[in-house]
Amino acid sequence: MNIFSTYNGMLLLFIIMITCCNIGFNHGCMDEERTALQEITESMGYGHDSYEYSYRSRFFDDCCRWEGVHCSPTNSQVIGIYFYFIKKDSEEQWFPDMSLFSKLKQLQELQLVGNNIGGLDNPEAICELANLQRLDLSINSIEEEVPPCWGNMPSLRTLDLSKNEFRGKLTSILANISKNIEVIDFSHNLFKGFVPFSILANLSNLKHLGLSYNYHLEVETEDPIWHLSFQVQHLLLADCNLNHQSGKGIPRFLSTQYNLQTLDLSSNSLVGNFPTWLFQNVSSVLSLRSNCFVGQFPEQLQSTLSTLDISDNRFDGHLPLHFDLILPQLFEFNASSNQFSGNIPLSVGELKHLERVDLSNNRLSGPVPGGLTQNSPLWYLNLSNNSLEGEPLAINCNMPKLHWLLLHNNHFVGEFPACLSNSLSLRLIDVRHNDLSGTISSLSVLMQLGAFLVGGNQISGHLPKELCEMQKLQFLDFSNNRFSGNIPPCLHKSLVWKNKIQANSWVPIDFTTKGISRLYQGIPVTLMTGIDFSVNTLVGAIPQAIGELSELHSLNLSNNHLTGHIPTSFKELNNLESLDLSHNNLTGHIPPEISQMSTLSRFSVAFNNLRGSIPSSTQFSTFSESDFEGNPELCGEPLQRKCSGNDDDDDGRKENPSEKAEERVFDKPLIFFSFVFISYSLGFWGFLAPLYISAKWRRKYFATIDGWIEHLFYIMYFKLGT
Repeated sequence: MNIFSTYNGMLLLFIIMITCCNIGFNHGCMDEERTALQEITESMGYGHDSYEYSYRSRFFDDCCRWEGVHCSPTNSQVIGIYFYFIKKDSEEQWFPDMSLFSKLKQLQELQLVGNNIGGLDNPEAICELANLQRLDLSINSIEEEVPPCWGNMPSLRTLDLSKNEFRGKLTSILANISKNIEVIDFSHNLFKGFVPFSILANLSNLKHLGLSYNYHLEVETEDPIWHLSFQVQHLLLADCNLNHQSGKGIPRFLSTQYNLQTLDLSSNSLVGNFPTWLFQNVSSVLSLRSNCFVGQFPEQLQSTLSTLDISDNRFDGHLPLHFDLILPQLFEFNASSNQFSGNIPLSVGELKHLERVDLSNNRLSGPVPGGLTQNSPLWYLNLSNNSLEGEPLAINCNMPKLHWLLLHNNHFVGEFPACLSNSLSLRLIDVRHNDLSGTISSLSVLMQLGAFLVGGNQISGHLPKELCEMQKLQFLDFSNNRFSGNIPPCLHKSLVWKNKIQANSWVPIDFTTKGISRLYQGIPVTLMTGIDFSVNTLVGAIPQAIGELSELHSLNLSNNHLTGHIPTSFKELNNLESLDLSHNNLTGHIPPEISQMSTLSRFSVAFNNLRGSIPSSTQFSTFSESDFEGNPELCGEPLQRKCSGNDDDDDGRKENPSEKAEERVFDKPLIFFSFVFISYSLGFWGFLAPLYISAKWRRKYFATIDGWIEHLFYIMYFKLGT
């Protein structure tokens, strides 16, 4: 017995030693797999000598130690490829040969996320990978039809093709998809055709399904009748023409889904009453945005939702008084573009986790709850387009994480919120079209601020000098206020206006340019720039330094009391599309250089004191008479007033420095009126002083006057009388 036990023990020890030796002496991956990986890496544009290649392949001989490559610990065969966003900044698209991946026979996970892939060579080749469990090609630009064999790979658990340009019909893929599948995400593609949910009935392991934002897809859950076998956790069916053939109702099978964590039914034009039962069935994220639901917000329930989006529907009534008891875990709340009325409940300010609030475009009234803005974790607050009253924010507000503040189009009064100096991460401030007054005098330098919009109020005082230090300013709207003083000459410090730096904003911005209010969103909002100081009482000359803002697209200084000449430096505004200097007191000529600005499509200098001929150019020929009217000494096309030879010569001559200096001196009102007074005094006393000093001159002066009077009397009486 002892001998037998000793023998078994020695045999076990021997097996362990052999196994350890095999593991210890297995140096790196197989030659065939290393060669395939080398070809894959080279196809991405990283040659052997490139920095990127050497960085990703620091241990060249052992491909198992390459970045993004994972091997089995037992046999060193490649089982995972994780290439995330390696080519996201590359201008050249990648067209990987999928047959190279098929040489990795034991591959279980292939993830090529965000690599600017434009297409696939030999896409069917990966169907040979019998062990492949996860295929993730999301966030690329792949324009392909999905090979049918991708769906029926026997080991496949996850198929994520979201955010590409895949096309074709989905029924052939879904009909043959592996019964073991757990995750299907085809969102944000170009798929089309009819997809009945009954085709998914037998996928008992399905946990995640995404078909959102396939605009030509028609998803139907009600017909034909089917019996589900899964409990889905994440269901994304936004903007896929859901149930348009069966009355646009909410899918009935959702009432028996008890594990739902995320449900997105946005943008499907669904109809019906407020689906309060979904508050119980969905535990985390619920989006019903952009549908046609009606009814009032529920008051007698409690939900664990962290994100709720019911925007752009037809809900009405008041928000519930005890909002914090209904949704105590709420993190994001969007109820914008509905018909809610009444006050914002004070209980909203009791939600300690609330970071994003959007109640814009409703009929809300009353004050903003103080608790909402005091020691708040908010990073986004939008209360615009309501009838809210009182101070815009509590005096002691404190929102250190705030990025976006939109309060425009309300009835707020009082001064500009000084407490925003605590919100140093602000990127946008929009308090336009309220009744704010006072000055902006205690504002911190907000280094991240990209849009500062206070137009349409009654704010007075000088333009804040802190604007010069805010180097990321993109939009500046101080129009229709009572600002006075000079335009700060230091605005040229802005990096966005001066250099070609693309701003970063996902919030749509309404900005008036070319006389039209435009909504900039998406890519355009990151490229547009503008300054609007119109309709104030600004004085002084236009700073020459504004000509350094070469990336400025719109400049409106109209309806002020600006004086001096139009700066010749404006010729450097190479991207300016709209320039409005009308209704000021500008003098001098229109600089000929401005007429060569090829990007300028809107230009107005109407109602100033400009003179000379209007420069002729192809660009200026597109402007109308109204753009130049109200300048009595201005002439030439398109005005009816023709230029004389003197006008042309005067406009064409080159003024010498002394003449320009003289014009600048006499343009100043104090010097001008002083000169008039001195001239009048010299003339007056130069005439009276001799009469006062000399009696002989006085006698001759009065004798002459008497002679003229007698002569005039003689003419009137004898000549005219006869």
